Amino acid sequence: MLPPIRQLKLKGTIAPVTPTERTDFMRERTTAINIRVTENEKRKMEKSARLCGISLSAYLRKLGLGKQVQAVSPPEFYEVYRQLKILKERRKALPESEIDRAFDDIIQGFLLAYHAMSGSE
Repeated sequence: MLPPIRQLKLKGTIAPVTPTERTDFMRERTTAINIRVTENEKRKMEKSARLCGISLSAYLRKLGLGKQVQAVSPPEFYEVYRQLKILKERRKALPESEIDRAFDDIIQGFLLAYHAMSGSE
């Protein structure tokens, strides 16, 4: 029997940045840049920043300095991937009903990952 997706634990997760670590680099940044955008443009930029796992300021700063930004997959995707690997390894020994249930869990995991990435519930 495959463990449910929500029971899997990720290894090597990144520790959150502490407030003192976060403000250390802020001391160097003393100049503000203000730009005008539409609400729609702002929402798109905020979503893009969220998908990259960084603040809107960091996102715009990186783009403005010509650095690459990259989307970060939510942990739910890694859990679903792990479930697929387990299912592949055990598929020959499992009854069809267990395989069907495992696929249902995996589909649910993909939905959770999609909602985590899109910010919807």
